[in-house]
Amino acid sequence: MIGKLDFYHYFRKYPKKEFSKEEIINIFSKSTEDEVEIEHFLSEMEVESTYSHSNLFVTCKAGTVYYKWNESA
Repeated sequence: MIGKLDFYHYFRKYPKKEFSKEEIINIFSKSTEDEVEIEHFLSEMEVESTYSHSNLFVTCKAGTVYYKWNESA
């Protein structure tokens, strides 16, 4: 089972790259059940990055949500 820490480690591994929500789901999901769980984690991480001092930078461009590791946080 994948957890939020797995995502943080993955983003930290590629600090210069922005990942769309769809990319992340495609990288980590193996089933429809995984997709739902990943979507839930990403939504939580999006809210956390908005309301707390987080190392994860989340933006929305043209209706697509992007996640990027914030090295300067």
